[in-house]
Parts: sequence; C-alpha cells; structure tokens
Amino acid sequence: MKKKIYSTVILLSLAAPALLVAAEENKTEVHGTIELGAQGVSTSGNKAFFQEFRDLDDGFVGGMQLDALKGAYHFEVEAQNPGADDQSFQLKGGEYEKFKYKFNYDEMVHNYTFDAITPFTGIGTKNITYIATAADTATWTKFDYSVDHKSYGGELEISLNSPFYVTLGADKREQNGLRPFSVVTEHTNGAGRKYAEVPEPISNTTDNLHLKTGYLGKAITASLTGYMSSFNNDNKYFTRSDVFAADTDIDKTNVLAPDNDYRKISGDFSWRDLPLGSVLAASLSHANLQNDFSAADVGWTSAMITTQGVNRSTFEGDIDYTNVSMALSSRPTDKLDTKIYYRYIDRDDKSTVISYGAPTDVTDNAKMLLSYEKNSLGFDLGYRFPNKNKVDAGYEYLSTDRSTAVPAWAGAVINRHDNPESTTDDTFYLGLKNSYLDWLTAKIKYTRLERDSDIDTTAIIAQGADPNRFTARFDTQDKTMDEWKLALEFYPLDSLDLGLNFTHQNNDYEENSSSRTKDDRQSVYADVTWRAVKAVTLNGFVGFEKTSIDANRIADVTVSTVPNRVESTDDTFWSYGLSANIAATDQLSFNFSGQYDKSDGSVDFTDLGYGALENITEFDDYTKKRLEAKAIYAIDPKLKLTLGYLYEKLKYQDYTFSDYTYITGTDYLSGLYADPNYEANVGYVMVSYGF
Repeated sequence: MKKKIYSTVILLSLAAPALLVAAEENKTEVHGTIELGAQGVSTSGNKAFFQEFRDLDDGFVGGMQLDALKGAYHFEVEAQNPGADDQSFQLKGGEYEKFKYKFNYDEMVHNYTFDAITPFTGIGTKNITYIATAADTATWTKFDYSVDHKSYGGELEISLNSPFYVTLGADKREQNGLRPFSVVTEHTNGAGRKYAEVPEPISNTTDNLHLKTGYLGKAITASLTGYMSSFNNDNKYFTRSDVFAADTDIDKTNVLAPDNDYRKISGDFSWRDLPLGSVLAASLSHANLQNDFSAADVGWTSAMITTQGVNRSTFEGDIDYTNVSMALSSRPTDKLDTKIYYRYIDRDDKSTVISYGAPTDVTDNAKMLLSYEKNSLGFDLGYRFPNKNKVDAGYEYLSTDRSTAVPAWAGAVINRHDNPESTTDDTFYLGLKNSYLDWLTAKIKYTRLERDSDIDTTAIIAQGADPNRFTARFDTQDKTMDEWKLALEFYPLDSLDLGLNFTHQNNDYEENSSSRTKDDRQSVYADVTWRAVKAVTLNGFVGFEKTSIDANRIADVTVSTVPNRVESTDDTFWSYGLSANIAATDQLSFNFSGQYDKSDGSVDFTDLGYGALENITEFDDYTKKRLEAKAIYAIDPKLKLTLGYLYEKLKYQDYTFSDYTYITGTDYLSGLYADPNYEANVGYVMVSYGF
C-alpha cells in the first residue's frame, strides 16, 4: 500500500508543473489526461492465476499522459498503474529534425502459484535442507512461486537537421524471485529415485548497450548497429541435502544459468528509385554468444570431478550466428509486382565437448552442440487482371544442413543423432483476390509444402540395431502440408461490416516407429460491427478451432522395434464475445463487453500389442468467462467520472491434476498449478481530468 501511495504522490508531482505550463497557453501548447481512483478486488480460488501477469489488488489506481509542444520542441510523459507491480513510466521528447530522447521504467510480475509448500528449508538461498518430518505436510515450508521483472533505460538520437544520425541507448533488466525447478535424486546403490518440485532462487541482471549510425537519403538509406549484452546470475547453482543419506554430493548440486556475453554487429541497406520501379534491400549481421565456467564455479570439488570421470573441469561456450538477406522488389508495369529474395543463416557451435562417465559407459555433450546452415531462395509474383482481380503466386526453396560430427560409439551405449543431417523444403502458394463488388472483398489462398530429409543410420545398423528404433523429430522428418485459406469481407450497409476467415491445414509425416504421423487443423472466425444508430455501436465475434494429431508410440525401445500403440489427440476451442458502446446522453455513456472461451481436449489410445490404456477425457480442458461494464459521466468537458466492474471466472480440468496429492510414493510436489480455478470481482471508480 505504501508503494502505491508514494507513486501517487510522484504522479501528482509530475502533473503539477504540467498544469502550470498549461495555464501559459501563449507560450506552450499542452494536452494531457490525469486519472486517479481506487479499486476493490474479491477473489476466490487461485489468486496467482488471476494475477499471473498483472497486479489487480485493493488500492489506489491511476495514470497520466502529457504532451507538450513549443515550436519544434516536443515533450511527452506517460505513467500507467503507478505503485502497482506492473507499473510503467515513459518520458520522451526532443526537437524535430535535430534530436530526440526517451527514458522508460517498467515493472512486470509473473505469478505462478501462491502458498506453495516444500519439505525443504532455506528457500531463496543457494542451499536448501530436507527436513526429517517430510511425511507430514503440516511441517513443510510455505512460499510463493513469483518473479519480479524490472527494466529501465534510455536512448538518445542526434541528427542535427542532416540525413545522418547517431543513436545511443542503454538499459538494464533485473529478475528476482522464485521459479519452479524439478530435481531428481538417484540413490548411489540403485535403491530408488525421488522426484521433487523445489523453488529456484532467481536473482540476475542483464545490461544492454547499443550504438547505431545511419544515413536517410531520398533514394538510399543505410545503417550500422552495434549491440552488447551481458547477463549476470547471482545464483549459478544451488545445493540440497538429500533424502538418501548415502548419496554422493554430485547428486545434490543443480547447475543454473551461467553468466554470458552477447555481441552483435549488423548493417542494413536499401536503394529505391531503381529501374522498373525496383527497390533493393539487403542486411548482414554477425553475433557471438560466449560463456565460461569451471566445475568450482558450480560447487564441484576435485573428488566429485574424479568420481564422475569428467575429461576437463572447465567449459567454454562459444556460438557464432551469421545472417545475410537480400530482396529485390519491382513493379515493371501497373499490373505486375515481383519480388525475388535470398536468405542465409549460419549457427556455428564451437563450445567445449565434455565427456563424463565410467570407462565402460562414456557419454558426452557433443550431440547437444547444434550447428546448422540454412539457405532459402524464393520469388513472389502478383498480377492485376480486369474486374479488380489479382493473382499472387510464389515459390521458396529452403535447405537446412545439420551435418555435424556424429559422436563415437562406446561399447553398447549409442551416442547418436536422432535428427536428419539435412532437410529441403519446397513451398508453393497461389492466391486470388477479387474486389469487383463495392460491398464484397474475397480472398482465397492455397499453400503446398514438401519436405525431404535424410538420416545417417549406418552406425546404428552397424551395431545390429533396427534403425526404426531411433527416429527423427517429427518437425525434421519427411512431410507434406496442404493449406487453404479463405477470407471474406462484407459491407452490405454503411452501418454494417462483416468478416469471415477460414483456414484448413493438413500435415502428413513419413510414418516410423515412434513419431507423429499426421495432424489436421481447422479454424473459423467471424466478426461483425454494427453502428445500429448514431449513439450505439455493437461489435461481436465467434471463433472455432480444431486440432487432431496422430502418433505412433513404442512403449519400451529395449524390447520392441515396432509401434505398439497409436495416440490420437483431439482439441477443440470455442470463443465468442460481444461489446457495446452506448451514448445515452451528451454527458453519460456506457461500455459493455463479454467473452467466453472453452477448450475441450482428449487423448485416445489404440492398442497394437502393448496392452489397453485408459483414454483421457480431460486433457487441457478449461472454460473462461469475462465480463466488464463501465459507466462514464462527463461532469464538464474536462472532468469525467468512471464507475467500472470486472468479472472473471476460470475452470480448468486436466487429468494430471485430478486427485492431486503433495506426496505420491517417493515424489514430493509443491502445489504448482494444483488448483488453477478462480472467480474474481473487481470494482473501481476513476476520476479523469483532461487539459
């Protein structure tokens, strides 16, 4: 509450000079709005879900927007939700064609779950301790899963009434709080495994700096930008006492995000007024991401390194990114538009390869070091036919090369790459637009994609294994996609607008033992705007989406090389809403809006030899209702009073949360997302003054 009071005082302090300046109308032109009010909130159920990315609580509310202009000089101030956990302030200004500046401060909160519990103490520190009375949840520690985000910085651009300009900016971002983290404990003698949800201590900062210089000419524009970013984490690891007293220290250490540095330099160029009405655009950028840390940085001792058989005690992360793109857009005739483009992307991961494990069971991180190259080339054509018909067509070729070295085989352990070394995508589209009738615009578009991939199974076959047991990710395997889109816009009356959008997409994947085989997606959305009379405007929409996914699954690849069940996942989503703006009198107006969302998912299993599984009927099911009403009364042309009401209700059902318990066998849960349902009522009153 003190935070909101202090921020309200600051808001009034900012506004007071503006009001004084506004009185001197002969010197400076000033416009703006100041809002002050209060709100009351009643919430039952999961308050964290209701306030996941916002701060809606009892207290004062307000905001301010100010524009000042004197000759070529301009100045703007804006404040939103001062004193709240999602407040923001922005100040910007300058002198036209000479310089401009801006400063900003923003806060955002991410609430996961309030009143979570854990059988560990020391929450928020780098060391958490397992309690002896873990079987009794009444003795557990209570905490909130919540992270506060802050960012602040500024930017200055100087042009001095010339085509050349320089921009310098810097900002800082901070994160603090507790975020969900999963830990798994393995007993050293194979006696068992325990799983637990614990809070990860979050305390990090990111410092960003950018410098840009450029040229803005009538025909040519160019710019060169340098960007630097540094991430620093106060918590590079945390340790925990274990539920198995005989475990090694290595099982009790969890490594978190390391410090890293990011550097990028980029250039952009465009040339207009070329022959055939052409515009040439090109861009080039190179970036590098680096980090390094040693085993000691994450709490490892030399004895722990020896026990794990690690080949080295330091890691150096080093990834280069290169992007090149060019596009030539032309209009040779009034009826023909053309575009040809090329894009190149390269990711080169030169990070350290770390091997670990006993001599007979060696593995490494090599398959996690991802390098690839992408080359894409395409063209677009558009031609205008008589009677306001236009045909668009295009083609793109995309080649992706992931050919990094395949790690060596070690005994019976397979260090393999599941993804194809390369894929090629051929995409073609054809579209038609007709606007011959003044009251109707129609568009239809068909897109076809064909993807071919290869995978090196030589090493797998050499080991006597069935290559079908080692399948590729569905998004890199052979695939065909057919997509249809239809859009209609109706204007039957001057007071009535109607819109309809339909999409159907079908994806077929090459069938293998354990991967997605197909998915179908449909969506239909319709909207309407009706200006019923001069004082009444109605807006409404209705939407429907459906997704169906089929996949082959192998329950245990150690005993089977063919699929022994098929999973069919279906999800339907409905959404509709209505809003109304009513001007009852010259002084009194009303705004109403409501929206209803419903998602219904299910998973069906077809037994192919594994044994019957129970179908899942509650799979990410939810309904959400939202209603808002406002009454706005103009006391005079500058002073307005607003009374408002907001209602929200969420009901979520999923099989993973059915019969939720904190202790399941040897696993310890913390209540994360245990009961996301909520019902909330918000009432508020606001006074706004415009000048």
